[in-house]
Amino acid sequence: MIEKIYDWMMKKAESKHAGFVLMLISFIESSFFPLPPDPILAIVVAKNKNKSLYYAFICSLASVLGGFLGYYIGYGCFELIGSRILDFYGQFDKFNDLVQSGTISKWAFWIICAKGLTPIPYKIVTIASGFAKVDLAVFGVASVITRTARFLILSIICKKYGESILSFIEKHKKTALIIIIVSVIVGFLLVKLFL
Repeated sequence: MIEKIYDWMMKKAESKHAGFVLMLISFIESSFFPLPPDPILAIVVAKNKNKSLYYAFICSLASVLGGFLGYYIGYGCFELIGSRILDFYGQFDKFNDLVQSGTISKWAFWIICAKGLTPIPYKIVTIASGFAKVDLAVFGVASVITRTARFLILSIICKKYGESILSFIEKHKKTALIIIIVSVIVGFLLVKLFL
């Protein structure tokens, strides 16, 4: 299964649809999808160094737009969709603490910026922002700053070291993909500890 995931990512990274796949995953990750776009962005940039800024931009744009969907889920569809997403991540109690204490309303800009750079699933912050009715302009500006910074930094690193990373992955496919999967699991654990 691990090799199938790797082969799928490599095929998408080399296909003419790489940008679309990257945008789709980045968009849905900000609102409900569990897996981050980072591994696919890393491979796409490593395979297409001359387009690294373009891929960072489209990944950032899609993530911000997906964040607005997450905001809407918290704002207008919380009972129907938002609460189920939070239940899935096991974050309903911490979400309640964050919203009920007024922390998200008072410190929205800084919370969005801080959480948007970490492996903590961004969708939890977007849903909480919508539920707490955080000012949409504050939400938008913080989302643009944090998501652009995150994906731009990753793209710059992958442009510079991408060939070495891909060479390592090719030689150690299973180990590399286990590292990616463990990173996602650690992200979920960090959510449980710090959100």
